[in-house]
Order: sequence, then C-alpha cells, then structure tokens
Amino acid sequence: MFEKYTLLCQDFLSIAEPFIDSNILNQMKCNYAHEIDSKRKLSQIKDLKKFIRLLEKRDIMSYSNIEPLWCISKKYIHKSDLESKLQEYESWLEAVSPLSLCNIYQSEVLVPSLASKSCSEHACNSMLSQLLIENSTKPFSSSQTLYCNSEQKEHYNLYERRKLQEAVMLQVKDRLGRSWRDVARHLGITECEIDAIQNKYPYDLKEQSYEILKIYILQSDTEQWAINLIRALEKGRRRDIKELVEELILKNRNI
Repeated sequence: MFEKYTLLCQDFLSIAEPFIDSNILNQMKCNYAHEIDSKRKLSQIKDLKKFIRLLEKRDIMSYSNIEPLWCISKKYIHKSDLESKLQEYESWLEAVSPLSLCNIYQSEVLVPSLASKSCSEHACNSMLSQLLIENSTKPFSSSQTLYCNSEQKEHYNLYERRKLQEAVMLQVKDRLGRSWRDVARHLGITECEIDAIQNKYPYDLKEQSYEILKIYILQSDTEQWAINLIRALEKGRRRDIKELVEELILKNRNI
C-alpha cells in the first residue's frame, strides 16, 4: 500500500512541479497555515516536494487521505491525466482498505485455527496473501479479526478514529451556525485564530465552523477529543448537536 502511495506522490510531483511557481507556493502555504501552525516551518518550504512532506509530517496528508493533492490539482494544475491518477488511486484504496492494515475478516469455516495461532510478520503476510487469493470472491464476515502486529493494529485504529472525526466534523459544521464562535472559545481556540477564520470566510458559517473544528482536532488530545467537544457544545448551549455527536460516537466506541 505504501509503495503505491509513494509512486503516486512521485507521479504527482513530476507532473505538478512545473506549474508551481513561488506565488502559487505562497498561496498554498496560506491555505494550510492553520493546519501546519508553524511560521518557521512554512518559511523553510521552497518547493512543492518539501511542501508535501510537511503536510505528511503534520498528518494533513497520508496514504489514506490525498485531499491536498486533489486541491492542488484542481486549483493550480488542471491536467486530466493527473486527476485520472488520483482517481485511480482512490478507487484502488477504497477497494483494498478493508484488507490494507491486516484487518482481515474471515469465518471460522474458512480459517478454523486463526484465532489460536500467533505468527511472525513474514508468516502472517504469506497467510494473508493466500487468503486473498483463495477467497477474493467470497464475502467477509465479522466473526474474527486478525492484526499482523501491534503497529498495524494501531494504524488501523488511527484510520478508524480519523473517519469518525471527519464524520463528526461534517455533521457539526452543517448545524453549528452562528454558535461557532462561542463553541470555538470553549474548545480552546484563540481569539486570534477565531478572527482569522472570520476574515477568511466572512459570509460562510459552515466553512467557519469547519475551520475551527479542524484546528481543534489537530490540537486535541487523542483520547479526550470527543469528551471535550461534547462539553464545549454543552457550554455553547447546543445540546441538540451534543446529542447528535454522542450518538455518532456510541456507534463507534473505538475512539
């Protein structure tokens, strides 16, 4: 999976770099200034390759999230072959995501002794490859879960948490309306950041709400992000959204 992502980035750079001059690069820096949250780091970026690496280090872009590449492509490049590569990668990612992190679901009939056996990473990879070949046309069931090692399990949990966070953000930003400033303060967003968002999206309440949520998620504690968001909504007198968030989180306890 990571090899395919690396190849995509290489292809993207080879096509996009000739279109990115210093003015466009500065525009891109401004677009992601809130997420990167480091003037020193931004000042060190002199080309597209380093900019993409910084997005990866800040966890703004990853193998499972290539939205920044889409934004750059659509806004500055306008090359159909590049967009085709991005679309092809996303289609591939969607197809393999249930298997990508060794989170393989198989029934006990197919793999009767799977739960009782431990395996080295090499042995596990071999077994997974065999399972994919033998059962590629068979539906998955949720009776068993296999993780090759703790690191891959951690990556999978992170992937699931980000999906949940994105789902919550989309629901909240559509409903928060003029309450966004009060909720932002209860989330610990500074007045400077609030004013910057107000100036950036002066007439778009949904974008204002989404921006403060993105800043909050990036700054929040991994284990407490949901609890603190619920408290902020309660303090901001938006119990309706608070209850909605609670419902979303209860559906996925692995947060």
